[in-house]
Amino acid sequence: MPRKSASVRREEILAATVEEIESTGLRTLRVADVAARLKLSPSLVIYHFVTKEALVAAAFAHAGENDLYRARRLAAARKPATERLRSVVQWYMPTGSTRSWKIWIDGWSAGLFDEGVKSTFSALDREWKAILAGLIAEGAEAEEFRFSHAEETADAADARDAADSSSAADSSFNAVAEGCATRILAYLDGLAVQLIFNPESVSPEVLSDWVDTFVARELD
Repeated sequence: MPRKSASVRREEILAATVEEIESTGLRTLRVADVAARLKLSPSLVIYHFVTKEALVAAAFAHAGENDLYRARRLAAARKPATERLRSVVQWYMPTGSTRSWKIWIDGWSAGLFDEGVKSTFSALDREWKAILAGLIAEGAEAEEFRFSHAEETADAADARDAADSSSAADSSFNAVAEGCATRILAYLDGLAVQLIFNPESVSPEVLSDWVDTFVARELD
């Protein structure tokens, strides 16, 4: 049997690590358990990642990038920005994607004490915000929704010196779009925690309605 390349082996180890975290939790994760899933020796796992901490951070980055890949494809579809935004939000929702919110909540907790995990989650969060903010800006420019936040900000910028008003308006508009994206993600993250600990508290249908209402309010 041909020997697997280092990149393929790393991908397999990362996927197995994500599965192990989802199955048993980060607190009890052992390199030996990850290795056992692939019928490998623990030393081979360490050979590729050096430390357990580096393995965990890389596993979260691997899972996060898989989700972002799907989100970017949804965002790039040939549809109105409003529809694309809803598709991305539905994918991010705890009931709308294949991702397990258990591993993300576990990771958030670990990030309080592990700088590597914290850095990974910060980078993933910035990517999600950039995707949403870009769609929000597209929708506002196409007048698909009113987005009065941006209008008010642009009006304030236009009152500045004429030489600087254009760049000031662009900068302010981007800041407002990013703020809107941040609030949407924060709302979804909060719902995810609620559903993990109180799964009977709300049905997927009601949750979807709540999210649609919240996003519509942000974009009005």
